[in-house]
Amino acid sequence: MILIREATEDDNEALNELQKKCPMGTGIVIGVDCSPDYFARSKPFEEWQVLVAVEKSTIVGSAAYAIIDTCVGGKKLKTALEYGFIVDPLQRRKGIAEKLHKQVEHAVLEKDVKLLHLDVIEDNLPSIGLFSKMGFKKVKDCTVFSLLPYKKQRTTAQANIRSMNEADVDDVTNLINETYRDYDFFVPFQPKSLLEYLKRMPYFELRDFLVLEDKGGIEACLGYWDHSKVRRYIVEKMNRTMRIQTYLIKLIGLFAKMPRIPEPDEPLLNYSLPAMACRNSESMTELIKHTLNIALENRVYQIIATVDPMNPMAANLSQFRHMKMKSHFFAKWLRQEELSNLGERKLYIDANQM
Repeated sequence: MILIREATEDDNEALNELQKKCPMGTGIVIGVDCSPDYFARSKPFEEWQVLVAVEKSTIVGSAAYAIIDTCVGGKKLKTALEYGFIVDPLQRRKGIAEKLHKQVEHAVLEKDVKLLHLDVIEDNLPSIGLFSKMGFKKVKDCTVFSLLPYKKQRTTAQANIRSMNEADVDDVTNLINETYRDYDFFVPFQPKSLLEYLKRMPYFELRDFLVLEDKGGIEACLGYWDHSKVRRYIVEKMNRTMRIQTYLIKLIGLFAKMPRIPEPDEPLLNYSLPAMACRNSESMTELIKHTLNIALENRVYQIIATVDPMNPMAANLSQFRHMKMKSHFFAKWLRQEELSNLGERKLYIDANQM
């Protein structure tokens, strides 16, 4: 018999071991290691819960959700993000994921949540089938950019790029709010709430949040978050096409600078980019160059940013050598006030939610 209960800190080791049994992807199979703290992924959220499915005292599955107050279509809306679904490969096809989802749905309905949402990478076909079966509908395809730091970027000498300090918080808050004012799933920050948001992110310091200043004003900002300290990704297997591409990149690399290819079982160190905002495209381009140089110096394999394809910053990210894939944004309404045009407007993609 499967029992669903809330996870506790005592489950940390068992959850980390279960996560290692559940690699992701098809063309390239990626293992995931969340040690030492399985719960670190949830800690950026203000209200969250991790659930576990237990059979005979053994954890065989897990899922999590976070309650998020946001705006959709200009209306305030209480939503829940579902994430972290894993099921022991030896225990699949027993309805464990469905049981976990039903428990999530029951819990969030009691908290007056009106909308469930989640993201699924395009080649995760089992998850796409599972959530479609459970009543989720695809709202939009967002773009996941993986920028590849492989050579020193030439930056403009006049660009004044530095870490944010607390004296900048008002200006940075205004800049982020102006950038995403008309986006669904964005709630304007207050200076205090922005600082709290950044401080909740594990392994993130204020010095990791960069600003570009020009003529006394802040023109662009972004954070670079060492996400590999929260979840380490390790290549376990590649299909034939990926192996050929890897071989060609290494071959060309004998004669020209090319992105570094990790060795088998080597962690794919990566940064993600929370709170990207700018007044003009040139300023954001300079900040991205600066971040690529930091990543290159630290031997970080990739910088990941997920954006709505209608977000102007997609053009900034496209300027640099990158890989690209789709992330499907799924939603499920729990109340009757469904907005039929959800997805027609631009979506704000929070790096914490990916």
